[in-house]
Amino acid sequence: MLAVPALAEDQPRTEEIINAILDAGPEEKTADQIKGTASLEKVPDAPGAVSPPPPGDKKAAPAIIVPPRPKESRESEESAPRVTGEEQLLLKTGIDFYNNGLYDHSLRKFQDLSAKFPSGMYRDSARFWMGKIYMKQYRYDDAIREFAAVSAESGDYPAAIFYSGESSQMKGDRIASIEYYQKVQAQFPSHELADKALLNAGMLYLEQRKGTQALDSAVRIIKYYKDRATVDDAYYLMGKIYEKDPQLKDVEIARRIYRQFLNKGESDDRFGSSPLKKRVEEDLLRVEKTYFRMEK
Repeated sequence: MLAVPALAEDQPRTEEIINAILDAGPEEKTADQIKGTASLEKVPDAPGAVSPPPPGDKKAAPAIIVPPRPKESRESEESAPRVTGEEQLLLKTGIDFYNNGLYDHSLRKFQDLSAKFPSGMYRDSARFWMGKIYMKQYRYDDAIREFAAVSAESGDYPAAIFYSGESSQMKGDRIASIEYYQKVQAQFPSHELADKALLNAGMLYLEQRKGTQALDSAVRIIKYYKDRATVDDAYYLMGKIYEKDPQLKDVEIARRIYRQFLNKGESDDRFGSSPLKKRVEEDLLRVEKTYFRMEK
């Protein structure tokens, strides 16, 4: 059964954070900069967790590199190191084919890598990349199977859990998807995909009209990942929760969150250049016309 932290357990602090968001001026970028709010502590490092990357464009695909050691992350798409043997050649060629959209050719290289070097240095990488290829081919069950074969000692393990969540989401299994996303954030809170996992879980909760859990996810992003590129998504998710959720609906709060999103764009480029900005403007206009048209 899916174990989700109850928002009610942290309700006073949650309300303080929401109030801080609503009261923040355009020059204030994070809720913990507001005097009198709860301290928004950083996420503690977990065993095997990696340091979060600096904020960047969340819409762009992460780079992919071939690592010098098997426990290092293999999520960047930069040039691979110098080829020193057949095993590494198969890995490099498979990644090159993947990056160029040649998924069938890429898959064959990783299958060869697994068959020829079943206990080799890159056995987990081969399974991980085969999983990503199957996702591109809409073979989500096959993708989940390959991601599940990645060992917990591998640097690819947290990302394998995350992509298992995406695969489950694409095949319509929302419960399994949320379980995978929660696992990423709980076990690897400093991983570069931890905030995206929370965001995806929050959006799934909102779709299921579970506003309390969705709000919990959004608040956690703002508390723990305030320097990540998903912070604008978290604000927008909060606005949609208060606009749409049948239990938490409060259009005045939704309007204030949308306005705060736009105000923050004056000093924070994550909001000012956000792909969500136009949508926020449209949603704010709709809310004001629908619910506040008599307002002077």
